[in-house]
Amino acid sequence: MLRRLRARVDREGLFRGSGPVGVAVSGGADSLALLHGLRTLYPRTGIVAVHLNHCLRGEASDADERFVRDSARDLGCRAIARRVDVGARARVSGENLEEAGRRARYEFFADLLRLGTCGVIATGHTRSDQAETLLFRLLRGAGGTGLSAILPVRSDGIVRPMLDIARADVVAYLRANGIAWREDSSNADDGFARNRIRHRLLPQLRREWNPAIEAVLANTADRALEEERYWIREVARIRRKCVTETAHGTVLDVARVRALHTAAQRRLLHALAQELGSAPSFGHVESLRGLVGQRRGSGIAHLPGLVAQRSFGSVLLRARPLAEMPDYDMRVPVPGALTLPVSGWGALRTAVHPPADARSLYNQQQVALLDWDRVPKPLRARGWRPGDRLTPVERDAPRKIKDLFHKHRVSAWSRAGWPVVAGGRGADRVVWTGRFGSDAEFRVQRDSRRVLVIGTENPAGPNLVPAASKQRGGPSAAKD
Repeated sequence: MLRRLRARVDREGLFRGSGPVGVAVSGGADSLALLHGLRTLYPRTGIVAVHLNHCLRGEASDADERFVRDSARDLGCRAIARRVDVGARARVSGENLEEAGRRARYEFFADLLRLGTCGVIATGHTRSDQAETLLFRLLRGAGGTGLSAILPVRSDGIVRPMLDIARADVVAYLRANGIAWREDSSNADDGFARNRIRHRLLPQLRREWNPAIEAVLANTADRALEEERYWIREVARIRRKCVTETAHGTVLDVARVRALHTAAQRRLLHALAQELGSAPSFGHVESLRGLVGQRRGSGIAHLPGLVAQRSFGSVLLRARPLAEMPDYDMRVPVPGALTLPVSGWGALRTAVHPPADARSLYNQQQVALLDWDRVPKPLRARGWRPGDRLTPVERDAPRKIKDLFHKHRVSAWSRAGWPVVAGGRGADRVVWTGRFGSDAEFRVQRDSRRVLVIGTENPAGPNLVPAASKQRGGPSAAKD
């Protein structure tokens, strides 16, 4: 056992520069063998026995805690224990006892790591646990990530040095060295799903299908883990090509995602959903794939805690529902600046110049030039409204701003609060709007004496088109 334990520690570099090594010790065979094994193999490394008293079995739980403290003292190790009423937690949270206990343990470990008490926390998960976990996840439905089962190294500082060692070898090691351990009576309770797998399903598979079923399952988990490591790198590469982070949320380039292999699509979409706090099932990922793959340019898919919205060639993912259109209506200072209450647009700036000066400004900046004497006043800045119309400079007839959104493929989520400057009584005469410029009726003429220069810090608007689409020659900002 010690040889395989050292090999895993050295191969994974589990304790390299980590500081004190915390060993999660319940008092059972696996964790006690890990504590003894590490203390034997690494006598100069600081070993700390950490124990969570779940307070589920009264005096028996307290006896487990005393046993762990005594075992650590006998080995010359420091012991740290915490008491948590897991039963009370489960009643409040609605979790089952297994879930509540696991959450309490990992919160305890996280605190020890955060405070620097331990550099890593080693748990006593064995090859037998690996086989049980893989089978449990397979029965519930899992992809490659789930079939990786118990990871040897987690990003949060949890390590599992005993994944190459079967539970039978652990018991043999303890008996050969005269080491006593405690049995948790809950391990015999077949009311827990994991115990039913351990006591019923695996023995049946061992008898009727494959005597080496435990090793087969553990090897499958190892292969899945290596494939998972490959996919983590591959998804990161794909993400850079297909995904843009915007003020509205995470935006997928539909054409690029659709061009991916089905396996890559599923991996990417699952990873993005997880990044946003969702826990998607296979069905959820498929509904998202359907939204990406459909030929129509609109639609919505719902995942746990996540909304996906399709508009033209993009899909927006966000953890919250789309915001309502900002309701604002503000006087426009001329000259002056006005910060727009819409993410991504910045400030609206105005100035009045003689025609010659204004035209030189136009050559340097993406701004609109209007005949100040013909513009209806006062000017108000507000969000666009259904029915708003604008006569583009290149046309003679007015067009609905909604139609301009469609023409220029402005996504549905980018339209909320789209800035409009309108004049006259009721501010119902649009003279300028973001990206589409000024109304032809008010454009500068040869005989104009004063020119209103107007524009925003971001003339094209807040990330209207994903970068990947722009690179393919997608729609660009309309010139005013």
